[in-house]
Amino acid sequence: MMKKNLFSVLTALLLMAFFSACDDHQLPQDVIEQKGLLLSGAQEFPAKETAAYGWADVSYNKTTKILSYKVSWYNLSGIPQGGHIHGTALRGANAGIKHDFFASIPKTTTGTYSGSVLVDEVAIKETDLLNGLYYFNFHTPMNPGGEIRGQIEFYNQSHIISRKGLPITGAQEVPAKNTAAMGTADVSYNKNTKVLSYYITWKDLTSMPTGAHIHGTAAPGINAPIKHDFFAIFPSKLAGSFSNSVVVGTTINEADLLNGLYYFNIHNIIYPAGEIRGQIQF
Repeated sequence: MMKKNLFSVLTALLLMAFFSACDDHQLPQDVIEQKGLLLSGAQEFPAKETAAYGWADVSYNKTTKILSYKVSWYNLSGIPQGGHIHGTALRGANAGIKHDFFASIPKTTTGTYSGSVLVDEVAIKETDLLNGLYYFNFHTPMNPGGEIRGQIEFYNQSHIISRKGLPITGAQEVPAKNTAAMGTADVSYNKNTKVLSYYITWKDLTSMPTGAHIHGTAAPGINAPIKHDFFAIFPSKLAGSFSNSVVVGTTINEADLLNGLYYFNIHNIIYPAGEIRGQIQF
C-alpha cells in the first residue's frame, strides 16, 4: 500500500510540475525559470528507497547572474545533515558540492528554504546550469550520500525539447499484454549536449524486472532490439521510479529519436519479451 501511495504522490507531483511549466505569465527577457522540479530518492545514484520527496522552483537572471531557488522537502528519514547544489553531473551520475546552503535551512524532516547563489563561472557555470548539469541534494544520517535529489533543468529553451507523462503500458507491447502493470515516462532531450534524460515510474508488475531498456528503431506496433541497457542500475521492484540519461549519437540516432522510433521496455520472467512498453515521442 505504501508503494502505491508513493506512486500516486510522485505522479501528482509530476503533473503539478508539468502544469506549472505551462504557466503563461510574462517574464523579463533575461530571466528563465522552472517550477515544480521533483526531488526524489529515485534520482539519487544509486537510487534510494524512501518515503521522502520534495520540489524546487528555480529562476535564473542572465543579467545579474543570480540563480534563485525555493526548495521544499517532506518526510526525510531523519534530520538533514546536508543541503547543497552539486555539479556537474547528468542524471545517473554523481558530482561534488558547488553551493552549500545547509547552515541556513530548517533542521527538520519537513521544511522549506529560499536562497540564491551567484553563477560566478567558477563554482557554477552558466552554460552547465542551462544544460541541466547541477542538482539539489539533501543528506540524512541514514543516507549520508543523499536521500533525495532533484536535477535543476530549464525546459523552456530553444535547444531543449521535453515531454511529460508518456504512458508505459502492456497495450503497447507487440503482441499486446493483458496486464494491470503501468507506468509513465518524462523525457528531455538537449540538442546542444546530445543528452536524452528520462524519469520513469511503474507499478503492479506481475514479477520482478529481469530487463529494462530503450529499444529501437521501431514505430508503435513494431518490435526492435535493445539500444540502451540500464537494467544493471534499475531497481528490482514491482513498483518504483528511476532516473538516468544517455548520450545520443552512437547507438541512438537523433533523427530517429525525434521521429519517435525508440521505446522503453520493462521485462520479467512472466513476460520475457516485455510486460510494459512506452514509445518515446516529443
